[in-house]
Amino acid sequence: MKIRFKLAGIMLIILIIPIIAVYAVYSSKCSKAVTDGKISSLEIINGDRAAYLNEFLEKYIVVQKNFVTDNEVKSFAGNISNNMAEPDELKYVNDLIRDTVKRTENAKDMFIVSDKGIVLAAYDTLKVGTYDDDFKDFLTYSTANNGISCIYPPSAGDSCYFYICRSVYSPNNEKVGVSVIKVSLEDAAEILKITGFGNFADSLIVDNQGQYIASNVSTPKMLSDVFEYRDFTENVSEAIPFYSGTASNGTVKKESGGSFFFGTPVPNGSWSVVSRLEVNAARSDASSMMSGAGAVVIISLILAAAAMIFVCYVFTKPIKQIVNVISKKNKGDANVRLEFESNDEFGQISTEFNAMFDSIFESEQRYRTVVSMMDNVVFEINLKTFKVYVSDNFNKKFSYRAKDDTFNESFLYKMKVHKDDMKRYMDDLDAIVSSQGDEWEGEYRMKNFYGDFSWIRVKGRKYFDRSGAPSKIIGLLVDIDKEKKSAITLIQKASFDALTQLYNRPTFLRTLDEEMNSSYARRSLDALMFIDLDDFKHFNDEYGHKCGDEVLKFVADTIKEVTYERGFGGRLGGDEFVMCLTNLTLIGDAGKAAAEVISILNEGFISESTELHLNIHCSIGIAFFRENGSDSTELLEAADSAMYKIKKSGKSNFAYAGGETKIDAVETMDTFDSTFLR
Repeated sequence: MKIRFKLAGIMLIILIIPIIAVYAVYSSKCSKAVTDGKISSLEIINGDRAAYLNEFLEKYIVVQKNFVTDNEVKSFAGNISNNMAEPDELKYVNDLIRDTVKRTENAKDMFIVSDKGIVLAAYDTLKVGTYDDDFKDFLTYSTANNGISCIYPPSAGDSCYFYICRSVYSPNNEKVGVSVIKVSLEDAAEILKITGFGNFADSLIVDNQGQYIASNVSTPKMLSDVFEYRDFTENVSEAIPFYSGTASNGTVKKESGGSFFFGTPVPNGSWSVVSRLEVNAARSDASSMMSGAGAVVIISLILAAAAMIFVCYVFTKPIKQIVNVISKKNKGDANVRLEFESNDEFGQISTEFNAMFDSIFESEQRYRTVVSMMDNVVFEINLKTFKVYVSDNFNKKFSYRAKDDTFNESFLYKMKVHKDDMKRYMDDLDAIVSSQGDEWEGEYRMKNFYGDFSWIRVKGRKYFDRSGAPSKIIGLLVDIDKEKKSAITLIQKASFDALTQLYNRPTFLRTLDEEMNSSYARRSLDALMFIDLDDFKHFNDEYGHKCGDEVLKFVADTIKEVTYERGFGGRLGGDEFVMCLTNLTLIGDAGKAAAEVISILNEGFISESTELHLNIHCSIGIAFFRENGSDSTELLEAADSAMYKIKKSGKSNFAYAGGETKIDAVETMDTFDSTFLR
């Protein structure tokens, strides 16, 4: 023990002498170093605050842009310019304004004002129709600085604020007025508070007219009126955009009158962030800190050195042994043990460590046993090393073999996934591997051991370490191919006609109702066609029901071809078919489609059961959404009536249903040039 104390004393003396020498040499330089550090820190802080303020302004620019480009807002603007605005449109725009204000942090008010000063829509609906005295300022702001105004003083106990303005145009690009959002600067001003600099540093937000606010300045003041900043603003105009109309890309630094000044432009609104550090006061503060802390530093260093020597001397050997044992355990040595032949704390550590090792070994054995007995495939992603573990039964279900256990070579990244599921699969995988999601559950078609695609349900959950950082993902691959295909088959049987694979009557009518609702919302031109085969009974009576079924299938295939990517078809029963076409450009496009169907059916097909070439004729009635019916029942009746007009007047043609004007359409096949026919 005496030798240990002597050795510790000698090492302490050896450490104290250099510490005292270093302190004596560098104590005078520390105050300058601290001050220089504060100058560099304030320069960085000033740039960071300018970046934050730029992002702060950008957020409201984007909100304003999204609002004025909303289709309903543009439609409202168009109707305002034509004196055709409707109450429903005004309500929608008012509701959209309220929703925008509520979900936009720091937004206090929003309204649309015309170029004559009349409020057209507003967060406070009582303002609609009133006159706004500041409308000329809003018109000016909307054409410069990304629509960002100067800083306004607080009103009614509120904080300073600014406006962001953007012109509102009709669909014909006619300017109707300006959308205005009032934004509080309370949160932005909070970033100006400086900690760690005492009272010898301050920071300002300067707007595009030379006004500034600070964390302790409640109302805007002119920067040129402040004595300390006057010389800086007059000689470094590139850092203050409003002086010259241009600005440098970075922070401008200038020393004047015993102070350092920093100016960083904020591009989005031609604003700036300006900071000042009083150098002499900062150095005095640093010197006083160093003089008071000198003795404390020396004593602390001596005590730390002594403690370090003691810890290293006493504990190095046992700790090294513990580290070696843990390292072997991590490498998979299940038999290594920690042995200390002592009754002190190290002996207790040895006992507890060995008990913990045994418990971990038993848990691993239990986990591996459970996994080996499962039919599902278990996988684990280590998010620290990006290594992937997968259970042995994977090789019995899938043919992919990874080159190594890295994530990029694992089945998760390289295994074949059906092309229709690939994007969704990769999005889901990226979401859980990144920080976006904590759980993963999805169903995808993957290539199995036999080379076929089968439905697999992937379930995964992210786990976190004690610090809250994600550490691993554990998941399952569950084979759901049989149940998935059974469910798909049931859905198809319930929704489709068994013979033609077109929508059956209930499914078609339900889909038609949904399409009519969508058509009303998007105001598109859409049509329903009622198709009835002419003399279909002849095929059944003359050639048998098998031939009749072939005719019905050919008609269904024709409807699928004509409606591909522009509508859908259905079979109501017997030889009655229906066809819906959406997003038509002209009314005559419906007639072109009807003529195409008639032409294809007239060309006919070769029947497999009779080996005869059969020509098919049909009559078609056309009805337009909203024009000929407000719901599916009325629309179907209108198309059916139009079809019967053709039946009575010669068949194998088409006709339009009568509209709201009660004028029956007379446009038929004869109206169209043969170029419209296949």
